[in-house]
Formats: sequence, structure tokens, C-alpha cells
Amino acid sequence: MKMTPKVLIKYVTVLFIGCICSCSANDEEASVLTVYVSADEHIAREIFLSFTEKTGIEVAWVGDSELSKNTGLVHRLLREQNRPIADVFWSSEILGTIRLANEGVLTQCSTDTTNRWPTDYCDKDLRWFGFSPRARVIAYDPQVILEEDLPQTWWEYSDAVIADPRFGTTSTHVAVMSQFPEQSAALFGSMKKPPMLGGNAATVQAVIDGVALYAMTDSDDVYAAIERGESIAMFMPRHHDEEGGGTLLIPNTIGMVHECQHPTLGEKFIDYMLSEEVAKILALSPSHNTPLQPEVASQFPELVIEDPLHVDFYDAQSEYNKQLTIVMDALTQ
Repeated sequence: MKMTPKVLIKYVTVLFIGCICSCSANDEEASVLTVYVSADEHIAREIFLSFTEKTGIEVAWVGDSELSKNTGLVHRLLREQNRPIADVFWSSEILGTIRLANEGVLTQCSTDTTNRWPTDYCDKDLRWFGFSPRARVIAYDPQVILEEDLPQTWWEYSDAVIADPRFGTTSTHVAVMSQFPEQSAALFGSMKKPPMLGGNAATVQAVIDGVALYAMTDSDDVYAAIERGESIAMFMPRHHDEEGGGTLLIPNTIGMVHECQHPTLGEKFIDYMLSEEVAKILALSPSHNTPLQPEVASQFPELVIEDPLHVDFYDAQSEYNKQLTIVMDALTQ
């Protein structure tokens, strides 16, 4: 079989990880940390290289596709639960991580850093930690519609296109909307058919191409299009009018795999991912993630979200399957 360079890289990575698994699990000094990661490849590579340069610890990593972003890796970790390959899971969203914690795939990681992490962004049993979130936004063309003419709440965007709600941050947002059942049912029930596209980047492109007036998407996809010189902008509608009713922030999350082969290396990597250094890397990256650390946030005032949505992600995760059925039925009728 003739392999493209991209396929060859993935094939070599799988062989490399197979070699890691055959090595002694006790010799951590000579071992390689294995990370499953659903963050964008170019960003993940930069951080892995930075971690290796700082610590001398090599990283073997496995990513996911743009379409199934995160979901494929969650299922893989569940399949491998009794014989784990990964040491750490770095996710670009949160609901899949909560599911893994609930099903015993992730384990406690207690360090000086994790013990001090904000309680709003970590599991009470220290099985996962949230950092550097992205915002859920509406993408629009400022040459077509003025910002002052935009609807102010999410529930008024029935003209928007949306990525497949079974995957990635779109699934997270849809699950969070279950906490507003009447508004959510009305929104998805009135959306034009078919409103679904492959991923968040595709929804932004639909606005650029003039196919859609609005797109429900992530802030990083809008930033990427702006960087390319496209006529595109983002708006942050509210979920409700009270304090804490504003923009949904979806954090990156990280957790250690239960009974992984290299827990000491995993702790070092998790501490690094929660560092101000990584927060700054992600803020400066094309994704422009919002830093949680006050000192870093003060350097990027344009990325600070003044009134983020107060949300119970555990409740959203518990309602996810029911909400997804309702939304998919509405969008595919």
C-alpha cells in the first residue's frame, strides 16, 4: 500500500507507541510520555517541543481527526481502559473528559499546582483540570450585517449553520443548552434544514462564501479566518440577561489515565500544561485562547471575557444523550 506522508507519520507514530508499550514500565527516566490529544496539531506540536526542551522528556502523541475531534479519542480510551496505552489525555473540550472521569478512565493527579487550581476549572477529585478556554461565538460578515443589528441572544439565531452536534465543542454547547430547555427546543426546531456542516471551520467558511448569514462556532476558527484576510467577525450573544448569562467558555482539559505506565512523567506534563508559560503560548497562538491566570490575562486584555456563562458541566454531561436525541431529531426532520 502506498502511503502519503500524513498517513506515514500516523503509521510510524502507532509503531512507536507499540514499542513504548513493550518497554519496562518502571524505568521512567528512560521512558517516553504518551499523550492522546485532540487540540489542533500545530499548537500541540509547539507545546510538546517546548515541554521536551524544558524537561528532556520525549512525547509520543496520538491525535484525532477534525471531524470527530475528541470523540474518537474518548472512545479509544474507553476501549483501552483495562490495558491503557496513553499516560495523559489532553482534550480541546470538557464533556468527554468528564465522561472518562465518571467511568474510571482518569485518576487523581495531586501536585502543588493541581491542588491550587481554581475549583471552577477542575474536578473535585483532581481527575481533570481545565485551562485556556475558547469562546463559543456567532460568526458573521461585517460587510453584510452591522454589529448593532445582530440579535443579542443565542435563541434568536435560527438562521445560523452549526457543526455536527455529535462532536467536539458543538456537542458541548448543545449539551449546555439543555439547561435552557424551552429556548433550546424552539431554536433547533426552527432552524433551516439542513443546517449542519462538517465542523466549526466549515461553518465559518459558509459565512465567508455567502451561503449562510451566521455560524455557531468557536472563537479560534474566526481568528484563523481573520488571519487569512477574510471578511469575518465574531459576536458573543447572551444565554440569559442575568449576571453569569454571557459567553460560554469551553476549556481545554487534561487528566492522567488510571494505571498509566508513567505517572511521574504525567504529573510533570500536567503541571506544565497548567503553567503560565503554556497559557501565554496558547494566548499568542492562532487560537488566541483566554488565559485563566491573572498575571497572563493582564497581558491579553482583548481576550478577557467579562461575563462568562455560569454553567454546570457535570449536569450538561448527564443530560447530553437526551439532549442530543432531541436536537438531532429537530435538525434532521
